[in-house]
Amino acid sequence: MDIVPQTTKMLTDDWDYFANAVKGVARKSKEDFTPKQVYQAALRNDATIFHVMEDDVKRGLLVLTDHVDMYTGKTVLHVDMVYLTGPSIIAGMTEILNIIASEHEFDKVEFRSPRKGWFKYLSRAGFKAGATFSKEF
Repeated sequence: MDIVPQTTKMLTDDWDYFANAVKGVARKSKEDFTPKQVYQAALRNDATIFHVMEDDVKRGLLVLTDHVDMYTGKTVLHVDMVYLTGPSIIAGMTEILNIIASEHEFDKVEFRSPRKGWFKYLSRAGFKAGATFSKEF
C-alpha cells in the first residue's frame, strides 16, 4: 500500500472521487463538512490530501493536518479524515501513519472518530482511546 500526495489540480481533475469520498466520511461520521471546505483547506495548505493506493488501484483518501500542542509543545500529526474501501488495508494505513510520524519527527499521531469500528483497529495499533465531547450552537 502507498499514499500519493494530491495537488489541488489533481483533486479537481478527479473531483467526483474526491467529493464522494468526503461526503461518505461526513455522512458516516454524522459531520457536516463538505468537499469544498476540505478542498479550501488544501488550497490554503492547511491540510495535505493523499490517495491511498494498493496494487495501482485507488483504495481511499487520507487527509492530514498538523499542529503544535499549545500546552506541551509536542508536534501532532492529526488524521482529519480516512476513507478506505475495505478493512483489509486498515493495518497498512496505521503503519504508514507511523512512518510519516517518524520521518517528519512528530511526537504524536491523533485520530478522532465518532465511529466505534475504528476503536478496535486503532487499539491494536497502539493508539490510546479518548473521548471528545461537543455541543453545537
